[in-house]
Amino acid sequence: MAELLLILLAPAAGGALLHRLWINRPAPRRHSGLAVGEIPQRLRRRPQMAVRRLGGTA
Repeated sequence: MAELLLILLAPAAGGALLHRLWINRPAPRRHSGLAVGEIPQRLRRRPQMAVRRLGGTA
């Protein structure tokens, strides 16, 4: 009898959980605010790499 209840209730519980997750998902980003060909700020502001100097004299 418990198996029959589990077979009947499990899909409903799973569907309700899936529905709740789908309804509460974050909204997709519609516009990034960049012009065509513009480089994003986080890519543009990379720290400069150190210059490696060979030998003892510069």
